[in-house]
Amino acid sequence: MADVAMAHSGLTPPQVGFMQDAANSFRPVYGIAGNFLPGGVVTGNVVSSAYSGSYGLVKTSSALLVTDRTGSIVASFPQPDGPALFAFTQTGEPALAFLPAANALLAWDGAAFNPAPFDPTTLAASAVLSIGQPHWGHAAMIVQRADGLWGVQLQLSTGAIDAQAAIPGITGPILMLTNDELVYSDVNGIVLRSSDRTDLHIKAQLPASFALQQMGDGWIQLRDLGSSRQFAIRTTRNREQYYQLPEGGQ
Repeated sequence: MADVAMAHSGLTPPQVGFMQDAANSFRPVYGIAGNFLPGGVVTGNVVSSAYSGSYGLVKTSSALLVTDRTGSIVASFPQPDGPALFAFTQTGEPALAFLPAANALLAWDGAAFNPAPFDPTTLAASAVLSIGQPHWGHAAMIVQRADGLWGVQLQLSTGAIDAQAAIPGITGPILMLTNDELVYSDVNGIVLRSSDRTDLHIKAQLPASFALQQMGDGWIQLRDLGSSRQFAIRTTRNREQYYQLPEGGQ
């Protein structure tokens, strides 16, 4: 196989990004589309993770970590156990983290994550499904309400809602990308909704229960919550595709 050949030749294959494997370890993914090779474990006990192509954000059972493109940990902040949602800036730097268990929104200032004003009751929602930073000074959230999904925009300085709109015809899981695109599913597979609200469909047989998280620049990881299987979705225009990832250690 090509991954074996690359390993034996001493060549370093291109890096696709970072994945959260079935053992809940954070590790790099090398190779080319359809021929992936997991790298060594960066950290374990991972609850949630995301990677922009420049920085990684990782929530472990005890901390919120920021990593660089090599996987080296550049910042660490103690946090209680529980999942997190992440957002990056348009240029791939850390932007936001949301901790559902604590209903806490954290904003990155270039050196640390700091609490942002946030009152969860203003969302009138049962859950926050995805977050983003459409532009400086604001946070965007996709929330679950009784009548469906809504997109909500908050002022980071005050926590006040300054825009909101229904997102009809879609159910979670859903992932908001930095370019205002949405990634979600329908009965036929994956749907990529662009900023102009046109849809591109990728045919795929999806697991019954799954989570979506950013794996790299132009790559999304789909984690099967019912098995050890992991998948990659390529979102690069004209190269959109759905692949199965090798399990960690293979």
